[in-house]
Parts: sequence; C-alpha cells; structure tokens
Amino acid sequence: MKKQIIVGMLTILLSGLWLCGENMTGFRGNNRQGIFAGSGLLKAWPEGGLEPLWVYSELGAGWGSPTIVDDRIFITGSDPANPKMEMLTCLNAKGEKQWSVQTAEAWAKSYSGARTTPTYVPGENHGEGHLFVITGAGVLVCVAEKDGRVAWKQNVAQDYQGQPGTWGYAESVAAADGKVFASPGGDKASMVAFDQKTGKVVWEAPPLQDRTGYVSPVLLKGQLIQVGAKYVFGIDLRTGQLKWKFDYLAYGGACIADRGEINCNSVLVKGNQILVSNGYDHEAVMLELQPSGNDVKVRWTNAELDPQHGGLVEYDGKIYGSNWINNSAGNWMCVDWDTGKTLYNTPWDKLGKGQIIAADGMLYLYEDKRGTVALAKPNPERLDIVSQFPFKLGSKEHWAHLAIYDGILYLRRGNALAAYDIRE
Repeated sequence: MKKQIIVGMLTILLSGLWLCGENMTGFRGNNRQGIFAGSGLLKAWPEGGLEPLWVYSELGAGWGSPTIVDDRIFITGSDPANPKMEMLTCLNAKGEKQWSVQTAEAWAKSYSGARTTPTYVPGENHGEGHLFVITGAGVLVCVAEKDGRVAWKQNVAQDYQGQPGTWGYAESVAAADGKVFASPGGDKASMVAFDQKTGKVVWEAPPLQDRTGYVSPVLLKGQLIQVGAKYVFGIDLRTGQLKWKFDYLAYGGACIADRGEINCNSVLVKGNQILVSNGYDHEAVMLELQPSGNDVKVRWTNAELDPQHGGLVEYDGKIYGSNWINNSAGNWMCVDWDTGKTLYNTPWDKLGKGQIIAADGMLYLYEDKRGTVALAKPNPERLDIVSQFPFKLGSKEHWAHLAIYDGILYLRRGNALAAYDIRE
C-alpha cells in the first residue's frame, strides 16, 4: 500500500510539471488531450460569425499552434527572410510582436514550413522560463521566454542518425521532471531525455528500429506514451527504460499501402486506458496499461475511427472527432469510450474532416477542406452544430489545431494568426 501511495504521488507531481497554473503551455492543452480550461464561454456565436480582435500576418509558413503564457503568445513559422530556417515569434495579447528569433534548419523537402508547437517550462522566478521546439530538420532548441535568446541546441537527428518520416520531425516535445524529451527514431534511440537547463543528455531509451511518427507524446502513470511509424510504446520518464511496445501497424486493417505508418495523433488517455488512432482506414485501438506498467492489452478496435491528423477528444465517456475517407473528405463521429461502439458517423454538410478541441462543455471544430470553424454541442446522438463561419485569413492548408486561452480562441492558417473573443 505504501509503495502504491508513493507511486501515485510521484505521478501527480510529474504530471504537474507539464503545465504551469492556467497557462496554455503546449500542444492541444493539458497533456495533449484537446481539452482547454475556461468558463463563461459563448454557447452560440453571432449570426454572421466571429470577428477577429486582431490578426498577425507575418508568422511565416507553418502549421503549429500558439503557446500562451501570461498573455504572451509564442508560435513557430519559417523565417520569411530565409525560409530554409525556422523562427519562433513572441506576440503580446494585442498581437504585437515582442521579439522573434531564428531557431534552426527547417525540413528541406516536402512541406517545408514549421510543424511544431512550443513547449513552455517556467523558471525559478517569474519571466525566467524557457520554450522548447524541435524543427522539421530535427534540431532541438531551448529559447529564453524573456528575450528570445537561444540557450542551447541539440541536433537530435544528426547525433542519433534519426529516421524521420517523409515530412520530417513534427512532434511538440514533452517536458517534465527537469527534462525535455525528443524522439529521433532509427537505430540508436527511440527517445532521448535532455536536461532542461544545460541540454546535456540524461538518458537514451532503447531503439525500436522504427521511424518516427508525427506525434507528440503523452504522460501516463510516470510513462511517456509515444507513437512511432510502427510501434506505440511507453518509456519510464525518470530512467528511459522501455516499459512496453505494441505493434500498431499490425492493426492496419484496410489501411492503404504505405500509409499505415503515417501516425499523426497523440493518444488519448483515461485511467489506465490508451486510445491510439490514425487515418487512412487504419483501425483505432483501445489499449489498457496493465497494473505492472510493463504491458498493454487490447480492449477494443474500431475500423471507422481513423482521424487523419485532427486529433480526438473524450468528453463524458464519448469520443468525438472526424475520420478519413480521402485527403479531401471525412465524416464526423462519436464513439463510446468503454465499448468502442460507433454512435454516429455522419458528414458535416458538404464539408470535410478536420481538427477538434473542447472547452466549457462545447466542441470546437475546424474542417480542413474549406476552413469552416464551428461550435457544437457534445451530443452522442448526432452531430449538433450550433454556429459556424468560414475562416478565410492566411493562406494554404487549414491544418493548424485550435487553441483557447482566457476566453480567446486562436486560429492559425499559414502565415496568419487571428484572435477571437468567445466570452459571454
């Protein structure tokens, strides 16, 4: 019993290190689950849609979401003056630039814009925190929040002979327990922990002979749960020990050839359960972490639930998100968390699949075909759209995930970031 209490307390403490108060300090909110803090938010939007408080249009190319700390907004993009390099920009709450800094090399091949969302870790004193980003080329960079000074860099891809997928590195790195974690893939290490202050290597997790996915890791029971091209696996965040691995590619089902390894979605976690999902007709699999922490078992699979890269959310025992029909089309779904039963699988007018988050008892949808943004009720019986409007700012793909902080909804498309007041 004493050992169980100590383990439980350690898990809580390590989880707490992921976030700082109510700040929105990483990709998709608390532990990547797509659930954002907030209350008193609108339950319907004006008939003509929301109007932006401000728009900043000099981010450079990219698909990352903002990280918000004390009313400062941190976001990545390619450097407009030198697109071969990525850049981290800091804005104030009015959308005015405070500083920007080149981080490191961008991915030089297909889709070369910045991919990741910065991860923030507070310092010992207010204003002395740091942001951690990994570029598409696999360089991990630590940047001071105060002025954008680069504290240290580690070329993870080069040092570990990393094996990324076709579109480079796209994880938003995890940070906990005084460490920051990156997943190089390949034959040297599945994951590496670096000291947050110095950048020195703390541990190297065993290699899995697997390429990277495009996934940001999630914390569960003192483990980092990550998804590579083939395996889902758990790493002890204190020691780097490989606790278990699961061959997710074996559950590809009708997955289109060569697309079963394009994993983009962070897992959802609840209790001891882990939901793994991927697009392209790949089955979703619900795993259960065993009491030993050294193995997982399959609870159920669902062949319809295959979000491409828009993520899923769990709300009141139900899973909400979109699936993949082709790269331009997909339906919106609700699935029971406990059984894996599909409750509905329906199109949203003539629109497509997309991203989803939740806040204050409502769902926020951003479809990636035309850029329609919607507010919906989490109704397990039907897709229950309350309000919607087209997001026409910026350029290129509607792929960035939504973010909410202090009653403000943030939408990013390419070089443009817009802020919308959604408070009642």
